Amino acid sequence: MKLNARQIETAKPKDKAYKLADGGGLYLEITPRGSKYWRMKYRRPTDKKEDRLAFGVYPVISLADARAKRDEAKKLIANGIDPKATQKETQAEASGEFNFETIARKWHSSNKRWGDYNRARVLRSLGQYIFPHIGKVDIRQLKTSHLLAPIRMVDDAGKHDVAQRLQQRVTAIMRYAVQNDIIDSNPDAARDKFRLSAR
Repeated sequence: MKLNARQIETAKPKDKAYKLADGGGLYLEITPRGSKYWRMKYRRPTDKKEDRLAFGVYPVISLADARAKRDEAKKLIANGIDPKATQKETQAEASGEFNFETIARKWHSSNKRWGDYNRARVLRSLGQYIFPHIGKVDIRQLKTSHLLAPIRMVDDAGKHDVAQRLQQRVTAIMRYAVQNDIIDSNPDAARDKFRLSAR
């Protein structure tokens, strides 16, 4: 039997958390403190194991909102997509987890063999020449032309050695992204296009 607004509003806390089912896997969990959380029980399309989705707290997420989220999740499941994986990716995008600068800083931190001076110099050059142009861009959306543009600007200003080092670092960052399954394509495949003009 489906829930209604009155049932939800009048649901009182008990000694232990309990659930009020709405159908289709959707239910409202009431905690001993009286908080009310929307959740959905489902089976992952990949391995058929049972899992849970969290849709938020009532009344911020209304009954209608929760049902809409359930229906969206069921469509994904029907198409063989795990809604929790999609939910995590959306949260990551909102947090800037896939921004070029975020990935670049992870790459920078992963190079444990660098000395303090070299570490500072690398990060300073990226901060000065690269991050202002593509730092906030989702790394998965970047093309070779996007990566090359700020480096070209440095090269055109006559700082050829700096441009070459930036090119090497940007390529290394993109390779790091490939190795960590953040992007699929390897920038080395576009090495000829990525090369600066001979001076």
